[in-house]
Amino acid sequence: MESVRVALLGAGRTGHAFLREMLGYDYIEVIGVCDLEEDAPGLEMARKNGLMTTLDPMELLSLGEQIDILVDLSGDLSQKRQIKDYFERIDNTHTIIMHDLVARLCISLATRQNCLLPTIHPADTGIGV
Repeated sequence: MESVRVALLGAGRTGHAFLREMLGYDYIEVIGVCDLEEDAPGLEMARKNGLMTTLDPMELLSLGEQIDILVDLSGDLSQKRQIKDYFERIDNTHTIIMHDLVARLCISLATRQNCLLPTIHPADTGIGV
């Protein structure tokens, strides 16, 4: 069975909900979860499920092409640029960076919501600067 390796950057409210949905599928391998807050709900869930966790985004990004999809739910616009710069520097053309809007759409679909899950980071739009 084909599978996808996912890393999650940002494990707060949206990240926690996204992680909860991903853990329900055998074809999704969550290879790491990062948040700057030690007590982020998604980090706690990841620890309980034996997943790699870190407070350092660079530790997560250092997994490089092991990551098929990097779900960026951090809402940190400067970090978005750092992620792109880092992947360019290491010539990582494999990893897809998934935006908050796409993650919210996936959660909304998976949980059969009648409306899109609201954003927590309204300034985080598009591909960033």
